Amino acid sequence: MLEEELSRFPNLRVIMLMGDAAKKSFNMLAKKQTGKPCIPSGANCKQRSRGFYFGNVRVIPSYIMTGGNLLIERSKAQMIPEDIKKMMEIILP
Repeated sequence: MLEEELSRFPNLRVIMLMGDAAKKSFNMLAKKQTGKPCIPSGANCKQRSRGFYFGNVRVIPSYIMTGGNLLIERSKAQMIPEDIKKMMEIILP
């Protein structure tokens, strides 16, 4: 289903994966198409500086923007806007 949805966007330039479920779903798609996951397993905070690509599309692993974990880990609340800014710089160069 995700594969079908993505095929509807021929000019797609960036995908932001908001949370572990999104990362896992996208990796399943990538593994199906290429034989390997796009985003390696591990903490997003340690992977933020790396550039991940699925073909020509930039893939940004990030954090889900809701839930109590934002109150516990305030650094996530700071990293999410940074990821959105990075995404916007790709979309609107």
